[in-house]
Amino acid sequence: MLSVALSVAAITPGYAESKRPELPELQTDMPITIDADSSEFDYETSRLVFHGLRMDQGNLGIEADIAETDKLDFTDGRWEFTGNVIIEADNAKLSCDKAIITFVNHQLITAELLGKPARFEQYDPDTEKTSTGEANRILYKLSAGTLELNEAARFSDGANQVSGNQITYDIAARRLSAGAGDSGPVKILIEPPGELKDKDIKEMIQTP
Repeated sequence: MLSVALSVAAITPGYAESKRPELPELQTDMPITIDADSSEFDYETSRLVFHGLRMDQGNLGIEADIAETDKLDFTDGRWEFTGNVIIEADNAKLSCDKAIITFVNHQLITAELLGKPARFEQYDPDTEKTSTGEANRILYKLSAGTLELNEAARFSDGANQVSGNQITYDIAARRLSAGAGDSGPVKILIEPPGELKDKDIKEMIQTP
């Protein structure tokens, strides 16, 4: 399987100096609030079901058409959100058809996002650029500090694009690792600087 690893800073001048992205996580010292249009207990599955849910804690917000859990406890809980799922925190936004989120000790540990595709975007006020990614499955691992994009994966730092079957984004190191898989080779599109015109590019190509 073809694979490629590259630094985002290598394809985007000045990117490494920007502030580390803030992805969604729960704050243990902040209360959790849940608002819903309605709720019910499914005795057949022993699950709590919320309709039109909005969950907030600190800078983190999660909303979905339906949310289900087997217990209303964030010490060790697993929630499933379906229908127009949106997760927001600071300048980050993730959206998908379904999300499976695991909490341990009131902390978001993993978030698995499923969609056709699932998407995320992160605005960096320092560079004034928005990093975006999409895939059929996105796995956010808090402890590892990574986003894993699987199946028809695409990532853009606001200027350049990488696509492949699997892309792993190391948030702290700002490093991408992309694999081809069965869907075709890894593709990297590097845009020239905005001030570089077509005429300049042609002259560069023709220069011995």
